[in-house]
Amino acid sequence: MIIIIINEYKSAVILFQSLGCPRNFVDTEVMLGYAVSSSSDRSDGGDMLLADNADDADVIVINTCGFLESAREESRAAIADAQDAILKQKSNKRLLVTGCMVNLPKHRDSILRDFPGVDAILPSGDIDKIVGTLRDLEDNDDKDKIDRRNKKKKKRKSFIEKGDTPRFLATPPHYSYLKIAEGCRKRCSFCIIPKLKGRLQSKPISQVVEEFKAIIEHGTAREVILIAQDLGDYGLDFRNTEKEKKKSQLTPLLKAILSTMDDNDNDPFWLRLLYLYPDEITPDLIDLMEADRRIVRYVDLPIQHSHDDILKAMRRKTDSKHIKDTIANLRERLPDIYIRTSLMVGFPGETENHFLDLLQFVKESKLDHVGVFVYSNEDMAYSSRLDDQVPEDIKQDRYRRLMEVQWKIVEERHKERVNQSERLRIVVEGLKEIDGDIDDVNDSTSSLPSSTAIVGRHAGQCPEIDGQIILEGFPPVNAGERYWAEVTGYDGYDLIGRVLSEEEL
Repeated sequence: MIIIIINEYKSAVILFQSLGCPRNFVDTEVMLGYAVSSSSDRSDGGDMLLADNADDADVIVINTCGFLESAREESRAAIADAQDAILKQKSNKRLLVTGCMVNLPKHRDSILRDFPGVDAILPSGDIDKIVGTLRDLEDNDDKDKIDRRNKKKKKRKSFIEKGDTPRFLATPPHYSYLKIAEGCRKRCSFCIIPKLKGRLQSKPISQVVEEFKAIIEHGTAREVILIAQDLGDYGLDFRNTEKEKKKSQLTPLLKAILSTMDDNDNDPFWLRLLYLYPDEITPDLIDLMEADRRIVRYVDLPIQHSHDDILKAMRRKTDSKHIKDTIANLRERLPDIYIRTSLMVGFPGETENHFLDLLQFVKESKLDHVGVFVYSNEDMAYSSRLDDQVPEDIKQDRYRRLMEVQWKIVEERHKERVNQSERLRIVVEGLKEIDGDIDDVNDSTSSLPSSTAIVGRHAGQCPEIDGQIILEGFPPVNAGERYWAEVTGYDGYDLIGRVLSEEEL
């Protein structure tokens, strides 16, 4: 995602490029908020405007992701592209790199060493210092005088908004992310998030509620997606004065949010939960989801593996029985729920029998969405010290086999929907470029390219993650509004559908 901001002060053009997860995207929105606020506060009347052309950018800001080696490679590629563009134009553009990749000294030093075109770095915990850093870049004509390392910055591991932190909402107007916590209290053996983002920091319930109300009052959002490293851990860092066991405060938070909204049974608000680990799927949470349709019947349940040997080596808090019981309980109480999960193949010590157990679990569970990761041997993770590292060719083969099994499950569900002419409530996203040949779903008289279609999502599809529904022809619909659609086909993981007229409902 690329957002370009024009700042008329000194004719400076600032481009923001955000990589990685939705939490990183919110950090980018916060930086945008600080930049826009500082512009409007200037006594010289300088202003910032949205634009869609980076050719004249004076400052490029890249918000990196450092979670996995593949993410770091993507970040380094983005930095290289920006640096090459600057050198090609022989300009005096400024290049600022921020995000969690620069939180770790090893990767921060490699960026400064390998990319001399980078003028400054800004750790993700210091994004509230973005304005001062940008002004330093604007005011110094001589690059040699710029403090590339930002030694004066405090270098916190993560930034958590407090009070009136400005934020420029950059998602489409009909949905928005709301980050309720940063950091992580878990210590999974394969993960470096605690080193990147630090300890768990939950926002107070009152603050989250105010941010939610601000999003709703801002415009036309009818879907808010709650995000954190693990939503279920929300509030476990709150001070407990009664000396009783700390409990997740997610359900009280949801109730507080829901109390601010009107209940519309005919077309409810979509409050979506992402990153919810099985150990915090509590009975009171399921009770609330069952009682209130405004919480989308959708959970992102990252389980990583199904075999107890591997789960123990991963230092996960759940075992195979608890995972299976949680899925069964969710489906019993919420029959129409969509379940997404993340799985990992090739973890150190994973044998063929362990993998076959995972394959069987996927076949039996028939989950709606499955993301599969090939184990990345991160040298800062405990798992890098484990014996029995799995060869790369075996990891890739297991990835392929697992994806083949999941595709058969998805295709079977697609065919059922087509045969039943299933009707789905969708939100229209707008025009998009579609991979593959979709000539048969478009109107041949349209002047738009055959690879372009109007797409939407149903409640079981999270933005940018779970696929979409491609709408036949170019129906007279508006982006952000909801319609009923009938499933008529599928194209890979995407559904194809026809918008229904009022007479057909």
